[in-house]
Amino acid sequence: MRYSLALAGGAFYGGGFNRGPQGSVQLTLTPPGWGRFSIDVELGWRLARFKANVPDAGVGVSAMHSIPLLAVGRMNLVSMKYLGVDVRVGVGPSLALHHLSSNFSESSVRSALGWELLAGAQLRFPLGAIEPFLDGRVGLGEAYIPFVTGRSTGVQGLLGVRYQLP
Repeated sequence: MRYSLALAGGAFYGGGFNRGPQGSVQLTLTPPGWGRFSIDVELGWRLARFKANVPDAGVGVSAMHSIPLLAVGRMNLVSMKYLGVDVRVGVGPSLALHHLSSNFSESSVRSALGWELLAGAQLRFPLGAIEPFLDGRVGLGEAYIPFVTGRSTGVQGLLGVRYQLP
């Protein structure tokens, strides 16, 4: 069994104010005899933040944190000495935390459990045990909190580095 660990950071855009920073930690497992196929377990994080002036009341701030935990299938399409391309498809639960604050009412934190689906590709640059990569993907899913729908629908881009564990 081969293992590798990856850390990545980037941004997402899902339309309107559904945009912001994101990050992920990926653990890749490649069982013996699987050839070009692997399984990733990915823990992600995204933040969409909105700040607005409310006439005659003050300023309101909405912050939505999404934390998906995904099981991802990986298939290697191209494997050359200094370049690799993998396609990835995954699904899993997504925890949403919504924080609403203002200077005219009490702050509130609400949560919901939803789902997320991703499909994308990773462009890898193997350099021995260390492997920088670019990850582009499309997400689909949502977590519903009354009056707020946290959608993971949209495009996501990450820049990361993977380390082949001994």
